[in-house]
Formats: sequence, structure tokens, C-alpha cells
Amino acid sequence: MVLRFLHSIFTLASGPPGKTADPMIEAAIERVIDGTDPRLRAVGRYRRKLRGPVEAAIQHVMTLIDRLPPAIDASYRSFTASPHLRAAFVSPDQLQETLSFNKHTRNYLQQTSGPLPVELYAVLGMERVEKTILGVELHGDLIQRDVPQTTVNFRNQRLAGVTRSEQETRRELMQRAFDSLIEVALGNLTVIRTRRRQLEQRQRELLQKKASALRSARMGLDSLLESTMPNLADAGNIERQLWDLEADLGKIRADSATLDHLLAIIIATLNKPEQHLRLEQVALTLDHMNIKVPADSPRIASALIFEEALLGLDRRLTVLLVRFPSRELLSPPDFFQEAQRLLTPRLLT
Repeated sequence: MVLRFLHSIFTLASGPPGKTADPMIEAAIERVIDGTDPRLRAVGRYRRKLRGPVEAAIQHVMTLIDRLPPAIDASYRSFTASPHLRAAFVSPDQLQETLSFNKHTRNYLQQTSGPLPVELYAVLGMERVEKTILGVELHGDLIQRDVPQTTVNFRNQRLAGVTRSEQETRRELMQRAFDSLIEVALGNLTVIRTRRRQLEQRQRELLQKKASALRSARMGLDSLLESTMPNLADAGNIERQLWDLEADLGKIRADSATLDHLLAIIIATLNKPEQHLRLEQVALTLDHMNIKVPADSPRIASALIFEEALLGLDRRLTVLLVRFPSRELLSPPDFFQEAQRLLTPRLLT
């Protein structure tokens, strides 16, 4: 249901300006509320307050996805000629397995009736990892050992947005980008809730200390039963601690968040989507071993540009639009037959 109405939003929004239907924006607003805190519907005029920020977030993700380069050919035969694919995968077999056996391809195949389109489109996501090693370099006729080198590897390759056209894949990527902003907003609310729980726990501890301090200072009726006088110096010290405790309790009460405050956090997140989701171009010059090479080096290398999505403050994801022939998809492995094949030689010996 979520993807259906978000699909409608981005389908309409990608058309002429001003054609985004109000019901679709309203649906996106409700998606934001459902994805963060449904109690926010109790805030007066929450739809009106969220409309501008939601439209800003939608426009931002559309602009980002429109910036992505066209889908590259990810067919088996194109592997050798594509420096991007050679950098991202160890072999054409690994590429083919990634395209064939991921859950999004399986879901697409299960939901498609009739013949498959000749080509399928998807977005490939992966993590870039750089590591410094000691390697070997050739300088003229001399071999130099223990030379610091930087290797670039890609891991956790996964596919999403499998469709029959690049336009549909881009729209699905917009949907996912919009949802990622909702996740950021939810994360910000979680920080507030966690802080509130910590403060409430601290409040209970302070109240317990206060009660204990009162007993220790013998300020209650119990002191009438004591035959010795309390230490006045200790009592004064306890009194100062009690004032400090009351000040802390006052801060706790002042810091308690209201629903209006929570809605304001969501609005601030959606009003500045570029702070939480952006694209950055990463230029790499790599040799056939995925080792970084200076741009002016005489060594044979490929100059590559990858698009990386920056999520929040520290998460990075390399994204690549791809297209590939549906006829190259591998059939799911039959684990029963494979087990029989492996066990048969042992049974015969």
C-alpha cells in the first residue's frame, strides 16, 4: 500500500509542474505520521504544518535521483569491457549470481505473469572499503617491495528496484529515498524518547536519594526517638545536595518533550533533507587489481566516477543503475539435487 501511493506521488510529480495531486501529498503526510509517531495526529493542523516540509522532501529526492547517470549494461558479455563492473565484482559469475539470486529479482519474477521483458532494470547498492597494504611496484627495471598501496573493494552488493524500465526503477528509488528521510526523522524522535527515559530514570534515582538524604539528616519524626543530636555539618552538606537535586529535577521537567515539540523535530528534518540525504561523486583511478593509481601515473588504469549516497552523518552507499538481459538470469539452485550429487560418490565408495 505504501509503495503504491508513493509510486503515484512520484509518477505525478515527474510530470508537468503543479500536477502533484493534493490527495497524494496528503497520503505522503500520513505516511510520515505512520512512520514516526501516530500520536502526532492529535496536534492541531498537523497536515497543514507538514505539507510544505513533505513537498520539500519529495522535490529533493526527485532532484537527487534525476542526477544519477543512465543505467549501464550489466550483461555477462559486457563485464570485461565495463571498468565499473570489474571494480565492483570479482568475476562475471559473481555479477550474474547477484542479479539472479537476490530477493527483489525473485519477487519480481513471482509477481510477473507472462513472458519477461527482454531487459530488466535495477539499482545496485554496495559498500566501498579502502585499505592500505604493502605491495610491489615496478619502477623502470627495478622492483620495489613493501610499497604502501590503497586497495578499493566493494562488498555487500545487493539489488533493489527491479522493473521493466529505467523510469520505473528511478521512481522506486525515489520512494526509497523518501522513506529514508522518514527513517531519519524517526531516529531523531528515538533520541528524544531515549533521553526522556534516561531523565525519568534519573528522576526516580534523585527522588530516592532525596528520601535517603532526609532520613540520614534525621529531619523527620524519627529524629525525636534518637538520643544523640545530628551532625550539623553533615546536615548542611545534605541540604546543599538537596538544592542541587531540586535543580536537576527542574531541568528534567523543563526538558520533557511535548507532541508539538516532536512534530517540530520532524518538520525540521524534512525542511532540510539535504542535511540527511545527498549524493556525492567519488573519482577513482584503479588498476586491474583495484589498487589506487595516481592520475598522472604511466600504469594502465581506469578513471572511474561512482555516485555515493550519504545517509545521515556516517553512512555511505555506492549506487549504480544497471540493465541486464532477463534471459541471463540463472535458475534457482535445487539444493536437494545438489546434496544428492555431493553424497552419491561417497555412497558408492
